[in-house]
Amino acid sequence: MKIVAVICNVVLFAFTGMVLLTDGLPTQAAYIVFNVWLLLTLIVNVVVISRIGANDGRLWLQMPRTTADEQGEADGRRSTSAFVRVAVALCNVVLLGFTGWAFVDQYPHPEEDGFVAFIVLMVLTPILSLAALVRGGAGAGPPRPHLPRQA
Repeated sequence: MKIVAVICNVVLFAFTGMVLLTDGLPTQAAYIVFNVWLLLTLIVNVVVISRIGANDGRLWLQMPRTTADEQGEADGRRSTSAFVRVAVALCNVVLLGFTGWAFVDQYPHPEEDGFVAFIVLMVLTPILSLAALVRGGAGAGPPRPHLPRQA
């Protein structure tokens, strides 16, 4: 799930960059805010989702920080806190709202190649990112006992 979410975020970032380069930058303030929010959310999604450790657990069943910190040190990765994951999840919810608003505001839609793919990616990426943020790492079950390293 995490890999698919990261791939969708990277592809949507590249797709949005190509659209901005070919069609030009937006001139209306609302669309400038929308594009900045979109690009920043995609960047933050990739960073936070890639930092979710295998032992972070589901968002509502977050493990104590000490166990997650020890596991993160053992894996060579740091865990993300529940607060950061909730903040990024809220960014994705706002992005979904912006996407719905832009879709309604731009009716009738242009008949360009790739328009349907862009809209599907705009809706699918925040949903997958939310799922990856809420689900957590692969080991979302109860924490395993931490064994000390042998010398």
